Amino acid sequence: MEVKPESVTLEYELTADDFLNLQLYYASTDEAARKQRKKEKYRMLGLSVLCGLILLFEGDYRIYSYLFLGSALLFFLVYPWWSAWFYKRMYKRQIAETMKESFPHATKLLLDAGVIDVDTKNGYSRFTAYDVKSITETGAYFFITMSQFITVIIPKSRKDNTTTEEVESLLRAYEADYKVPYNKNIDWKWK
Repeated sequence: MEVKPESVTLEYELTADDFLNLQLYYASTDEAARKQRKKEKYRMLGLSVLCGLILLFEGDYRIYSYLFLGSALLFFLVYPWWSAWFYKRMYKRQIAETMKESFPHATKLLLDAGVIDVDTKNGYSRFTAYDVKSITETGAYFFITMSQFITVIIPKSRKDNTTTEEVESLLRAYEADYKVPYNKNIDWKWK
């Protein structure tokens, strides 16, 4: 039988990469963002094929038609890697612009039986366990989502006395006691 801790206090610093991984995780799991990336892929492919077909029937521009059709095929093959690189760069730039003054982002977090206290240089917040919308565990992080705009990031690689198992045990207690959805996505990678 596993004994769950009553409370856990964590002190750690978040970097731009931690916030980037949060953005990338939500972008990869958000259905609207995934649909947008898929539409974008087929829109570019369709435009290249259309231009290629139009030029194919124009006798003087047949070489350009092959160029457009070849580029459509190349784009279709390269798009998954290009898209992942493009969006990662975009999110990284956005984080650098909006949060450049706040790194490293020192965080003191108290996970208690019914409350979560978050203390940063931006202020202090207290949430009850009923405020938690979901808890997500990836290979490198725990994400505690309070609302669409508030997510607490807990890196598993932090250097303190608390083990990852203790944190997971307390978060699992939120799932059992307060019916908070717990999503375990250990194999998640940005693609």
